Amino acid sequence: MNKGFLIARFSTASNALIACCWLAVVGCYNDSAVETLSEFGETRIVDSAWREERDPKRSAAMEHFAKRRAQEIEAEIERLDDHPWAGKYYYGDGLGVNVTFFVAPDAGYLFEWHGCMGLYDRNYGAVQEDDGRIRLSFTLENIRQGFQGIADEFVHVEWAGRSYLVPSDGFVGFCNEINSGDEPRDQARGEYLLRAGDEKKEVIGFPKIPKAYRPYLLSVPVEAKIVAVGDFVLRPSICEWNFKDTTLVLDAGKNDGLLPGMLLRVVEPDRIVESATVVSIEDETCKVVMTQCEDDAIEIEKGWKLSTLPRWNAN
Repeated sequence: MNKGFLIARFSTASNALIACCWLAVVGCYNDSAVETLSEFGETRIVDSAWREERDPKRSAAMEHFAKRRAQEIEAEIERLDDHPWAGKYYYGDGLGVNVTFFVAPDAGYLFEWHGCMGLYDRNYGAVQEDDGRIRLSFTLENIRQGFQGIADEFVHVEWAGRSYLVPSDGFVGFCNEINSGDEPRDQARGEYLLRAGDEKKEVIGFPKIPKAYRPYLLSVPVEAKIVAVGDFVLRPSICEWNFKDTTLVLDAGKNDGLLPGMLLRVVEPDRIVESATVVSIEDETCKVVMTQCEDDAIEIEKGWKLSTLPRWNAN
């Protein structure tokens, strides 16, 4: 497996997330878990029973409680019938990221994150809704890092009968998913919480999102070429390799519809699987950062073509 593919897939994730996904790809450890020892910068496999003893989120009592709470929330969802945002939601990739989220106005929520190494995280609590913003209270510790944690506030997004819950700080990424053709998705797997079954609903137009982010939704893809390759910096990972961040200049900018935070992927040469994020913008040009794995990094060249619509979604 080429680590460059993983960088492209998880370029915005933390080092711990990259490392765990790498382990999930090369082999699953059903009876073990991965623990990052930050003091020593290393990762080791530890016995799941030992983890359960240290972490009440994985205890047998908590497992029983979580099942009962999910049933209570689902019962309220059924009673409410056509509530705008109550429901069972999912996002994930089917490997190390499988997040389920049960939520209802009175029964509250239950959040669980599973992967091929078992339960990674769990939390529950009350919810408070105010003008489409759903705030969570946390009964257990919530850390948004690696294979754990969840946003503390979501915005309900309605899209032609579909119901999404988007983190209040996640709308640029949500728009990137739409511009890339990965949303609206026709399967359960995806990057954002979607109510179970809504992936089967046909969608037209754009979703109803906050006004500030509407310019991020593109009616047509933006294409650009690399016109200058700048300096790079190396960032350590928890593995034996480094991240390589290279600054590039593209021949498209604000006048073409690009904005800071937008994501473009290499479409030519077609053998390259890389992506870049806009970090600064001018009228006719922009600067982007392309993240690679240092020891697998292909030399970036002027003339490469990038697009907000990747080639695998272009047809």
